[in-house]
Amino acid sequence: MIQKLSIISFFFLLLTENIFAQANNYLRETALSNHQLKLTFKYNIDTVKPLALERNGLIKYIYDIQNGVLPKSKQISHYKHKGIKAFRMGQFNKKYLRIVIESYAKTKKNYSIDGKVLTIYLNNTKVSSSRLQLAPKKTFKNHHKVKNSSKIIIIDAGHGGRDRGASAKGIREKVITLQVAKKLQKRLQKQGYRVFMTRTSDKYLSLKDRTEYANAKRGGMFISIHANAAPVGKSKANYQGIEVFHLSLKHSKRIKKKRAFYKGRYLYSKSAYSRMTSSWKIRKSRQLSKYIKRELLYSVRKHYKVVDKGIKRSDFWVLLASKMPSTLIELGYVTHKKEAKNLLNAHYQNLLVNGIVNGVDAYYK
Repeated sequence: MIQKLSIISFFFLLLTENIFAQANNYLRETALSNHQLKLTFKYNIDTVKPLALERNGLIKYIYDIQNGVLPKSKQISHYKHKGIKAFRMGQFNKKYLRIVIESYAKTKKNYSIDGKVLTIYLNNTKVSSSRLQLAPKKTFKNHHKVKNSSKIIIIDAGHGGRDRGASAKGIREKVITLQVAKKLQKRLQKQGYRVFMTRTSDKYLSLKDRTEYANAKRGGMFISIHANAAPVGKSKANYQGIEVFHLSLKHSKRIKKKRAFYKGRYLYSKSAYSRMTSSWKIRKSRQLSKYIKRELLYSVRKHYKVVDKGIKRSDFWVLLASKMPSTLIELGYVTHKKEAKNLLNAHYQNLLVNGIVNGVDAYYK
């Protein structure tokens, strides 16, 4: 009798362990070979929900893996395969891990499950030249450069010199903003844009200096890069996330008698002020902020959890006095332990830059 109870208890424990384990089925390994992408999980795979979307000749294969959990160290974006534009993977929500494969050609057999292993079959036939021409890298890139060569973008790395900006535990805003701004400059230049920086070193510049430089360069867009900090006396753990600002004159305390008022005196005429605050500029600034915020979150959330603090309105001087569509980006909080660490991370900075660049492209398109 005791022996029977022991056997029953063993199988019961085995069964319950398996049930609870399935809820956190961590991805262990990924491998690409022989036209197959293999993903090995900790436990047997429950369910895979496939979906194929075709648009303009490009097919997006989506696989949602039930109870799949993605560790931060695992990614497939570095994989290359003929006929495949991109491999992507992310935690879609608490219940599903999502795999996305963008392909120029159809596959006859999509996937198979063998216990813990999910095998996704890739195209193993020759991709016709007409399909590859849908987005050939060189042709698209060269065309993009010609198209963007007339567009001037001003990048403003916030703070600098004696103005260190927000700081916490040796982390300084002025350092982070300059690092991100330099990376952003290189990426935008590769896209064919003409890019100017308000500062390229640890140099102090007044807000007036920054906007006058941008206006002198006749910029078509002004992007100001910043990092945030929790208010004094508030819980630092409660303040985190990305937020983007655009110009608004509602409840503005800076503006007096419809002229730009800065440090106790008027700097610009009524006509200049009218150009700075035109409905066209405010509308375009709002659009620019919307695209950048959307693409920033999309880029970063592929690998990290980040809070969306939304799009906000303000009369910051750099948004007001620049005579072009402008946006101010708060990349995160230096006072938040985890976010501060991310802001210093090169990979995280690259994701931020990717998002901003994609937002700029979307705005101009």
